[in-house]
Amino acid sequence: MGPISHPVRVDLLLHLRGFTAVADEMSVSEAALELGVDQPLLSRRLRALERELGVELIDRTRRQIALTPAGHALLPRARHLVDQADHLLRSVRRHDRQSFVVAVPSGCDPAPLARMVALLEAEGVDVRLASDGDEQPGSAAWSVEACDPDAATWLTPLGAATAPGPSRGPVPLSALRPRRGGERTQVLALPRDLDDPAGRLRRHAERAGIGPATLRRAPHRIAVAETMAGRASLICARHEAVTYGLSWSPFVDPVPRGHRLVEQPPPPGPLTAGRVREQALALLGACVGAPEEGRG
Repeated sequence: MGPISHPVRVDLLLHLRGFTAVADEMSVSEAALELGVDQPLLSRRLRALERELGVELIDRTRRQIALTPAGHALLPRARHLVDQADHLLRSVRRHDRQSFVVAVPSGCDPAPLARMVALLEAEGVDVRLASDGDEQPGSAAWSVEACDPDAATWLTPLGAATAPGPSRGPVPLSALRPRRGGERTQVLALPRDLDDPAGRLRRHAERAGIGPATLRRAPHRIAVAETMAGRASLICARHEAVTYGLSWSPFVDPVPRGHRLVEQPPPPGPLTAGRVREQALALLGACVGAPEEGRG
């Protein structure tokens, strides 16, 4: 007794993908180019799918590709199956990859942060953003932490934000101190700068003649509201001012805020070294206000 022969079954998903591509392009050659296969191979797959289903899907009696009634009936179902399969594959791949968690300080600039996410996702890195206020920021692969400027990965220049008006050039910190006989205006600073255990900003301010009675701590939104109302000047980074349309001027003598990168090894391949790592770190620094290369 000879071996029992079994009918050869087609790879249904593969062949349905070819069919939907032909239906979308209305051209076997264009569909083959889109799928990255040879045209004769795609034609054979279409024929095999028709034999498997027992119907003709493509009307080959015309000069222009057209679907038969059976082809029109199959198309929405075929698209649904292909979409579901693609979704399944993406879900499995995402689950299989460990997320690359990046923890950043609250109040950072979202534009360069979004560009960094797009850059890493284009390299196949599954990025998840976290805030320094999250419960477990220590589990992040990259963390941006405040630090002494002398040990910083990035330096953020601080300056004076004032009510919206004409832009000014660099100003000395002493320009914010109260003037004799003039209206007393408060000088506000964000908690992250005044809560510095080393008291760097306070020391800069005292040397400029701005004492504790004038320099006050205020949350970001309260400080911005007081500044917009013209009742205060705010010491902050540029991106913290321009978001709300405030005028901002850097200090003549640098008053920097420091941040450092804390990295948990090993990094994903694209972030080990090279161009992608350099671009990602530059964008990460820009999100906390460090000037990007070529930008002031």
